[in-house]
Amino acid sequence: MNWKYLIVAILILMLSVSYVNTGAHAQSTVIYPTISYHTFTGYNITITDTQWLNVVYPIIYSTNFSTYNWKNSPLKEYLLFDYSLTGLNPYGAEFIEAMETIGNFTIFNVTIAFKQIANLDATGDGYTNQEKLNAGALPGFYNSTPGSFSIPTTRSTYGFIFAGGVIASVIILYFVFNRKKDE
Repeated sequence: MNWKYLIVAILILMLSVSYVNTGAHAQSTVIYPTISYHTFTGYNITITDTQWLNVVYPIIYSTNFSTYNWKNSPLKEYLLFDYSLTGLNPYGAEFIEAMETIGNFTIFNVTIAFKQIANLDATGDGYTNQEKLNAGALPGFYNSTPGSFSIPTTRSTYGFIFAGGVIASVIILYFVFNRKKDE
């Protein structure tokens, strides 16, 4: 094996691991469910996928909402929805209940609804919704708490550890199989 080929193989492996770990290859194909609610003043409101993306999630992503950067989180789809993305989780249900009392679906009203449910505990695990959000945990899931949540960037380093092991193995095997035998 030529050294040039070995170096090229190592570079390709490192670039592919970096590419996978950054998530740059994955485009969001999430489609949020349409949710309807009735206000106490008699209006029927329907929140579509586009409205979730253009009104609700920008509020969640704002720095005024949480100290955690939800915009770059791989878990952001599950803030209000269950893992199947077909219905609301308990935090999402609290949000809709707050919207029912507030009324129309506007940026101002959505912000008020989130503020109303910030100090509630959607899952009854002893942490407020806001405490979970600030820690990067999901407020709608009882098993996602600030103390048990692992930061996604820590998990991505396993790919680099694996790549390092593969590179070291290739180099070791290169020297084992290409050494000259004494005759």
